[in-house]
Amino acid sequence: MGYIDAHTHVWFKEALPKDFLNNNSGYSFTPPNLTDILKEMDNANIDYIVIIAYPSREVWNTKEDFPINMIKVVKEYANRFSIIGGIEPNRLTLQEAKEWLEKQYEAGVSGFKLHPVHSHVKPNAYREEEGGLKQLELLYEFAQDHELPVIIHTGTSMFLKARNKYSDPINVDDVAVDFPKLKIVMAHMGRPNYVPTAFQLVRIRNNIYAEISSIPPKKLLEYLPRLEEISYKTIYGSDYGGPGVKSISENLREFLSLNISEKAKLDIASNNPRLMYKPLSELI
Repeated sequence: MGYIDAHTHVWFKEALPKDFLNNNSGYSFTPPNLTDILKEMDNANIDYIVIIAYPSREVWNTKEDFPINMIKVVKEYANRFSIIGGIEPNRLTLQEAKEWLEKQYEAGVSGFKLHPVHSHVKPNAYREEEGGLKQLELLYEFAQDHELPVIIHTGTSMFLKARNKYSDPINVDDVAVDFPKLKIVMAHMGRPNYVPTAFQLVRIRNNIYAEISSIPPKKLLEYLPRLEEISYKTIYGSDYGGPGVKSISENLREFLSLNISEKAKLDIASNNPRLMYKPLSELI
């Protein structure tokens, strides 16, 4: 049994919108080659990777059809990929939100991503005192009812149209309380500013899981010196495709060289993500 990279932005050109290169990220993204990615996965003993194909009109010019297009591109290799979808709840009507969630579910997504910093919406904006955004409440209810996880970005983002006032993980706490059967994956563990808050939430909320993508593995134990305490509910990811991540394989090698137990490594980089995200082959 091999490893799983549970957070990548391996965005193949064929799945991207035509105006993607005219996006407002301020970041130069080069789409990878499918054959090269598969070869690298084989060499690194990676069974499958999770591709986060989320909509972000402000940053990437991507919309809710993005994960569906990604599924079409990788369908021939369905056992090697798991696709995460999502909606921008503040950019859709309630009916549109419902229709896109259903379309993505039927296509075979293994979960949904909410990016508060790129979509400019608080994770708890569904609450009356936070604006009462019913479309966001629908996202959580749909995911909970269909037993799919929701990944929520926490921590800052360097992209030009990112709004980092939405990056505090404390706003995820309401979601955990209001949707107790929903599996919530806290991407990036609030790095760099909010790691203590994220760590405490993972400890005290049964349905919040830690996810360590985009934290350089060599710095991981500086950010999370008590990582082994939460290794049973921590998920590995590289954030490849994002700034500073050299490759899927190198990031994994650096993680596996950490001074933590072999059991913790296996749980974080194989067992836990395997339980959280199904490959496309099991969903179509």
